Amino acid sequence: MSKSPLYSNDLSLSSQAKSIPYAADRLADTKQATNYGFKNLKIKPSLIETIPELADDAGLKALVREINKKESCFFTVGCASNLIQSTDGHRRKGYLEFAWNCVSCVQDAINYFALYFHFNKSLLVKGFNQPVQLKWIITEAAFSDVKTHGFSCVVHIETQPLSSPVQADQAWQLSLRMIDTYLATVETLQATPIYEPLSECSSEC
Repeated sequence: MSKSPLYSNDLSLSSQAKSIPYAADRLADTKQATNYGFKNLKIKPSLIETIPELADDAGLKALVREINKKESCFFTVGCASNLIQSTDGHRRKGYLEFAWNCVSCVQDAINYFALYFHFNKSLLVKGFNQPVQLKWIITEAAFSDVKTHGFSCVVHIETQPLSSPVQADQAWQLSLRMIDTYLATVETLQATPIYEPLSECSSEC
């Protein structure tokens, strides 16, 4: 009898909606977290150095950079990464939000379901078995720059409580690599982009 995997990978629909791009503000929660606003890395990759959420997470920074490359058919909307210590142990948690860089693709939530479905299969094929929870949440969004209503996708990642911060970070980083490897296999769609990478935005941009 096979053992249950250490990870979980779930999909749900959010009842909330947002506008993309969005401005920076203070989030109304008990910890008074800061929302630094949308950074358009598709058009200006150098803005990645201005994102505070990436300052202490090289793996998440690398993933965000890859998703926003010219050849990628996605762009990032937001991200976060936090190492948490409690009586249960050490956890790393955070999220990555992204959207298709395609006007027609973002309008149908089924396109995100397909991503989730094939990613789930990829986890099994590649034998992924880290102690993490992956929660994909499809969220309604208004893409105001192209006056289009559609959807984005948030992938929440949280490790189980582990005995050391090193173990928590390792499980987190391996999860990021799985997402990176999978999204890199998605073919660029021949469609109208939401954000057209500027020709002058090369590797030194």
